[in-house]
Amino acid sequence: MKYRNLIPVFGLIFLMIFIFFIVRFTNYSIKRTYQESCSNTFYLLSFIVDRYLKDERALVAMRIDELRDKAAGIAQYPAKLSQSLLPRGVQGLWVFSGDSLQGMTDYETIEDEIVNFYAQNLQAKNAHSLIMIDGQPFFLFNFLADDIEVLLLSEAQGISGTRVHAVLDSLVATSNLKYFAVLDKEQTPILFSTLYENFLPLRGKGYHTIKTPGGNIFQIEGEIFDKTFVAGFTMASLERITSANNTFLISVIVIFALLEGILVFNFIRFERFRARKEREIHLLKEIGALSTGFAHEFRNSLHTLSLVYKDLHKEEKRILTEETDRMKSMMNALRTIGITEIAKEELNMREIVDETISLMRNMIEENGVTIKTDVPETLMAYGNRLLLVTALSNIVKNSIEAEARTVSISTITKGKELHIDCVDDGKGLDKQIVDKIFEPFFSKKGQSGIGLYLVKRIIELHGGKVEVKQNKTTQFRITLCA
Repeated sequence: MKYRNLIPVFGLIFLMIFIFFIVRFTNYSIKRTYQESCSNTFYLLSFIVDRYLKDERALVAMRIDELRDKAAGIAQYPAKLSQSLLPRGVQGLWVFSGDSLQGMTDYETIEDEIVNFYAQNLQAKNAHSLIMIDGQPFFLFNFLADDIEVLLLSEAQGISGTRVHAVLDSLVATSNLKYFAVLDKEQTPILFSTLYENFLPLRGKGYHTIKTPGGNIFQIEGEIFDKTFVAGFTMASLERITSANNTFLISVIVIFALLEGILVFNFIRFERFRARKEREIHLLKEIGALSTGFAHEFRNSLHTLSLVYKDLHKEEKRILTEETDRMKSMMNALRTIGITEIAKEELNMREIVDETISLMRNMIEENGVTIKTDVPETLMAYGNRLLLVTALSNIVKNSIEAEARTVSISTITKGKELHIDCVDDGKGLDKQIVDKIFEPFFSKKGQSGIGLYLVKRIIELHGGKVEVKQNKTTQFRITLCA
């Protein structure tokens, strides 16, 4: 029995574990989908860029030959170099002969930077490169002519991937692609577009997650044909999706946990209610057996008393009559425990209260208890006279046994409900047993323990309820349909 209450708890634990794995699996699936999407973008761009660079190789060669032819004649006479002699489309020309350098350029403020770049990357290589000046691409290349080396600076529109570079810049600025680079066999960048200045971490072939001050980056590095392609994708969108997914799933977990908690709470309440009802049924069976025995013994006693009735004096006859009537009431009360329906009639509640006080007169007088009543003479209600008198008598008896000096009985009508309040100034009830006083056979006084249970049973047969409230006084409230 006790392990049955743990079933919902185990169910909740299983649910939490299940949801945990669902969250992990969902996040893993989202991450895999994101990585596959980035991978597809990477390989698509790689093939497009590679194809574009191959197609432009011939155009670059033609452009170099054209500029070489224009500059070759001027380079033969470096002493005569002037701004007016620069060929069309050339923004800078320098002639290196031994240790001497002569040249001119439209960008004199960065001439030293251009020459230094040449010395580090192009000198004596007969090579070319793209450089950026004021945000615009320029084509920088050198060639050997006899015993001199010529360096030219020319606008690079339409040369060596500048158009695809513009497309990449647009993608980097507007999508989750944050940098894209193409490197030659010597790992020198051929093409490089980035949102992060001077940021190109190389981790080797494969997939990598890189932490940066600007957020996590998912990098793909792969070798295609004779070049190395590197792409970095921001993981901000993935993290937002994952966060939203986790929030949703956690909300589901909370909702399910609340529902499960409600189910567990109701299940436990139902189990307690079922156990209580089982005990009540068992007790009712015992009460039924006891009531049958009591009735038999009472009948025998009443028969014996009837034989001696004629020899008694008038006052003794009165007392005997009252006590026998009370015993008959007790027998009838015991019989009501097992029934489910009762006969009802219209009753005057003032008469019911007066009859209760009359029935309890001997006990009231012996204990010096004052009974106060506040019941309208015209107040009517439907019920069973004998049973209501029995119920009120048991409540008054309980108050007297609690050493009350004053018991007040009053009525209040609220809508269709009639409240009968019995308030006493006795020593009150122990807070630990307040919830148990209406249980059958429960008593702290060594008595039968069926008095208040009988009250509860009688009021339930009337379709009402009985409650107890305790402050400085003890109040029993009976609620009936008016």
